[in-house]
Amino acid sequence: MSDDSSRSIGEILDDLRGDFPDISVSKIRFLESQGLITPERSPSGYRQFTDDDLELLRWILRQQRDHYLPLKVIRRRLKDGDGPGREAAAASAESAGGPVPGRVAAAAMAVEEARLTLPEPAPADRAPDDDAVWFVPGGPDPAASSGPAVTGPAPQPAPADELWPDRGATRYSRDDVRREAGLDERAMAELESFGLLPAPGPDGHDAEALRIAELASAFFGYGVEARHLRMYKRFAEQEATLLGQVAMPMANARDAGAAAKAAEALNDLARLGAALRLSLLRLSIGPPPRGMIEA
Repeated sequence: MSDDSSRSIGEILDDLRGDFPDISVSKIRFLESQGLITPERSPSGYRQFTDDDLELLRWILRQQRDHYLPLKVIRRRLKDGDGPGREAAAASAESAGGPVPGRVAAAAMAVEEARLTLPEPAPADRAPDDDAVWFVPGGPDPAASSGPAVTGPAPQPAPADELWPDRGATRYSRDDVRREAGLDERAMAELESFGLLPAPGPDGHDAEALRIAELASAFFGYGVEARHLRMYKRFAEQEATLLGQVAMPMANARDAGAAAKAAEALNDLARLGAALRLSLLRLSIGPPPRGMIEA
């Protein structure tokens, strides 16, 4: 390819915006950082894109937009020899009544790799017409509330579980968090600028901050950007405000155990919130295709 056919990143944006209005410089740079495109560099360090680079970008963006493929699946397909010029055959297979590989592959990848620490589904042996409430592990026992009140010592704090895991007291520097989570400097700065990473204390970041960075890094692998993750922070802050308003009156009571009761109530409310959010998410996503998880 001659130098006359090379394009700058700005020219590539102009070529792509007709089909992909949301394309941006940061998106192209992110795809490059993930190893999906490898534009050449001019002697002065500027990216130079060829016609082949442009077609590859179009193909990648179509896989995300039209087939809902995460970047990990796209990378795997490219490694297996798939790429620009082979979409017509795939479209022909779909029109002939074959499966929709993009949706199935994306969903299967999510089931296989997105092992987040969330409560498990309700027990499978629960009867469909059973209206008993399901609580996540460590929450109140539904059977206990149906009988007479039990007197005795106050219950001990629940052990570490999915909601309150014991992550230890290890501290991490900013660079430790970035390296452990597999983030580059730009991605790390975006998490900080959007308030997704809490400010480090005098001794650095705690393990919860590292966990946030790791989860964000996994989102980035699917093409999600830091700005899209702000909704999780906003929802968490709104939920924390609501739960605090519910528990606060208990802490202001005059009996000796008021503070402990308020803390226990806040824990129970947080577990209820986690279970409710997960159930509503399952309801919104809908059941996975039959047999997908077993495949």
